[in-house]
Amino acid sequence: MVKQNKAALHPGEGLFQAIFFQAAVGIAQIALDGKLLLLNDQFCELLGYTQSELYDTYFDATHPDDLEACHDGRRRLLAGEISSHSMEKRLVCKSGAILWVRRFLSLVRDQDNSPQYYISVVEDITEKVVAEEALRQSELWTKQVFENIPECIFVLDVTLDGRFKFAALNPAEEKAVGFTIAEVSGKFIEDVLSEEVSKKVTANYRRCLEVGSLISYEDELNLEVGRRYFHTNLIPLRNSEGRIHRIAGCCTDLTEVKHTQQQALASQKLESIGVLANGIAHDFNNLLGGILALSELAMTDSPHTSPVQEQLRRIRTASVRGAEIVRQLMIYGGKDSPDFEPVDVSLLVNEMLHLLKVSISKHAILRIELQDNLPAVHASPAQIRQVVMNLITNASEAIGERQGVIHVTSTLVEIRGGDGGGGANLADGDYVQLEISDTGSGMTPEIQASIFDPFFTTKLAGRGLGLSVVRGIIRAHGGAINFRSSPGLGTTFQILLPCTELTPKASPMSAPAGTMQTRAGTILVVEDEGMLRTAVSKLLRKRGYSIIEANDGASALDLIRTKGDDVDLILLDVTLPGGASSRDVFDGAQRTRAGRKVILTSAYGKEDIDTAFAGAGIEHFIRKPFLVADLVALIQHVLSAP
Repeated sequence: MVKQNKAALHPGEGLFQAIFFQAAVGIAQIALDGKLLLLNDQFCELLGYTQSELYDTYFDATHPDDLEACHDGRRRLLAGEISSHSMEKRLVCKSGAILWVRRFLSLVRDQDNSPQYYISVVEDITEKVVAEEALRQSELWTKQVFENIPECIFVLDVTLDGRFKFAALNPAEEKAVGFTIAEVSGKFIEDVLSEEVSKKVTANYRRCLEVGSLISYEDELNLEVGRRYFHTNLIPLRNSEGRIHRIAGCCTDLTEVKHTQQQALASQKLESIGVLANGIAHDFNNLLGGILALSELAMTDSPHTSPVQEQLRRIRTASVRGAEIVRQLMIYGGKDSPDFEPVDVSLLVNEMLHLLKVSISKHAILRIELQDNLPAVHASPAQIRQVVMNLITNASEAIGERQGVIHVTSTLVEIRGGDGGGGANLADGDYVQLEISDTGSGMTPEIQASIFDPFFTTKLAGRGLGLSVVRGIIRAHGGAINFRSSPGLGTTFQILLPCTELTPKASPMSAPAGTMQTRAGTILVVEDEGMLRTAVSKLLRKRGYSIIEANDGASALDLIRTKGDDVDLILLDVTLPGGASSRDVFDGAQRTRAGRKVILTSAYGKEDIDTAFAGAGIEHFIRKPFLVADLVALIQHVLSAP
């Protein structure tokens, strides 16, 4: 045993000495001035010093960062503010290692209550502190992962009666579902989510309880933030009794992926439409071209006052409209681009009246109130016709088998401040407003939210581009489309198109088939569609031209070689059957006479022609089907050019 100092424990305190030296914790007797008076072996072992190295010194192994707190404890004991002081602190061992201890410090006083010395008891808690720090770091790591992982994570408490309460949501899940854990913590699923959604999700939660192990599934949920798509893994969590008391869910939000897939699908459908349109355009437009040419031929062969003239004009109009429909398919398939020109909207709608009247339900009354002398709009006539026909057809279907009214009006409006309604940001100026309203069934808010989505439909059969294309057309024209609707109260669409100062062209539909005029010149007509070739040739002969016909490329090349000197112009179809191609015919014609005049004709767009005849210097092109007046005007222009 170590020899005691004068200020050390007195011999009469034998029991206390036995406890002092045999205790399992470190004990030190410390003078009021801080000198170590008495130490037990455990205290020395904690620090790695011998008693002789520490005995009767002022040594303090406390870590520098903890010294202030230790001094404060001793000060408060001396001041009588506290009867004992405890703290966790670090000790620096002889080896330099850091030791965590819990230190209990008390002040021993004599019978007169005068301070005598301190008793310091230290317990090694290093393992505990290390374990707590490891746990804290683990919890911190878990919290960081929970809060920053991009996957959506939620935890549900499972009540004894099999109901589910929100227990935790990570930020990704909060963003995906549109509410925070602070808003829903402790609430039952059915108290937060709609009846439809809560039934759907709780069915999966119950299935997880029944299976008792991880389950995976995909879900489509109509939440307040919109329709969301998730791939979810549910993990049952058991308590110490083995009961599943919680369910943890890990979800991948597939909403953007689904939207991308839908957009890709829509793009594929558009591409398919383009391929289909390009494939049928040639044959179908050749047929329409033949019908159009024959109707014009019949109009020239019959007296102007004949009753059949009206029917022939309708056939001619229907042929042109059919060609426009095919062209619109090509435009939306990316195979063509629309032609813009000054358009009188009121006149255009008036020209469509017959088609509109035969297109609507027999129960619907069509009322037209179109303002005359409106400024022109810079537009594609074919596309505006399609917009009008689409909206009129939808209005008719909304009326269905009930009696109803479809009202079409046009007027001039002024836009200021850029507000075109429906969030459209329009340039300030004058706009022609075309309004189409009906007294039909109207639309629910759910349908209204989706009507401009590609391929959305309320019809029992068939899906189409629908109003998404209508909106696309109007936006491409620099305009806006707005609507209002209520279930049972009908629907109104308003279209705004910016005005232009240009003057509208005269409508070819209102012009007569043409007055016979004698022309000079020999034209080689190269066309494989017999009906079209024959009709066009007859019409041109009636206009005074000499016509040579060829039904394929090989025949055309033979005629160029044998009669080429007499040919002033070649009307050349771009798509010819096997053998010599139209490019072969063109090149052959140029070899026999440099600069020979050629007009190309095709159902395809000018862009495709430019690609097929790259470097050929093509200047003149007319799309099929065409009006004979347009063809003759082009021929005159080409032949009169130097």
